[in-house]
Amino acid sequence: MSAPDKTIPPNASGFTTMEVLVCLAIVAILAGLAAPSFRDFVNEQRLASTMGQLTNDLNFARSEAIKRNARVLLCARKPGATTCANTPDWQNGWLVCYDANNDDECDASAAQDPNPVRVANLLGAQLSLSGSNGVVRFNPIGSSGAVSTLTLTGTWADSTTRIGTVAASGSITTRKN
Repeated sequence: MSAPDKTIPPNASGFTTMEVLVCLAIVAILAGLAAPSFRDFVNEQRLASTMGQLTNDLNFARSEAIKRNARVLLCARKPGATTCANTPDWQNGWLVCYDANNDDECDASAAQDPNPVRVANLLGAQLSLSGSNGVVRFNPIGSSGAVSTLTLTGTWADSTTRIGTVAASGSITTRKN
């Protein structure tokens, strides 16, 4: 029994180590050039997504006020709690809750009717949300009675700003600065 022939046939094809290293270097350079743009894209998508969630919850609060025929609040959340913070700093998230007794606080929760109705968690460290006040109120007819502005910004360089406005009529608009 003879040992197998370990010589490479003359017509064998493949890549040399040098060719593979050159290709890897080119891929690394292209990835390095694309990374900052991709990071900015991800950050802007996070900003847009958070504003979309906030707008959705504002519309939900308005429709809940009409449905319940009672006042519903969207308010800044106290850290680690499910109560309103009544502060213009919305960094800890927000709550949607009903407030039938008009005291700007979430009413007591019942098993068949939990309160708050929705809870948005703490915002990421790269986002900053502030409001003209700590509470947006929706009356039983869907109006808010006062203009409220919520401003969402990113903490990275060249971040855009998203502004949500609730008119006294209850109409909700958003725009990008």
